[in-house]
Amino acid sequence: MATARDDGRFNPSPALARDVEASGARYPPVKVRAASLGTVKARALHHQATEEMVRDLLKYDEVPGITNMSHVALPPGTVIDRHVHPSKYEVFFVQSGRGAFKVWRRKASEAEEAREEIDLRPGVSVYVGPEEPHEIIPHGEDEPLMMLYFGVVAPEP
Repeated sequence: MATARDDGRFNPSPALARDVEASGARYPPVKVRAASLGTVKARALHHQATEEMVRDLLKYDEVPGITNMSHVALPPGTVIDRHVHPSKYEVFFVQSGRGAFKVWRRKASEAEEAREEIDLRPGVSVYVGPEEPHEIIPHGEDEPLMMLYFGVVAPEP
C-alpha cells in the first residue's frame, strides 16, 4: 500500500524495492508512487522570485531520467522571465488559459528578438531543449495560464 508523505505525495509500497531486487530487474524502482494537485504544496519558481505557483508531482531523481513533473498556474500579469536550463529538455502542455511561449537562439544577446513565438491555448504542447532561452507570458486578464510540464535529463554531450 502506498504511504502518505508530509509533502502531499505518496511513497510506493516498501515491498517494491525488495521485489525489484529479488527479480533481478535492471532498473531501479520509482521513489514516488502517486501525487495529487489537491495535496501537494505549492512553491515559487527556482529561477526567479515569484509567489507560490508550482506544484511538483515528481521531483529530481524520483523517476530516472525525469527532472520533474510539475503543474504551474501563472496568474495574469506574471511572466516567467527568459532563462535557460543547461542540461534538460522541457515539455509543456497547456490545460487552460492563453499566453505566448517565446524561444531565442542559443547564446542570443539580450537585445535580440525571439526567434519563435508559440500561441499558448488549451491542448497545445511546446518543447524546448537544453540551453534554449525561453520565456512564458500569460495573456489572460482574469484567468491564469495553467500548464503541466516535465523535464528530461539531457544526455552528456
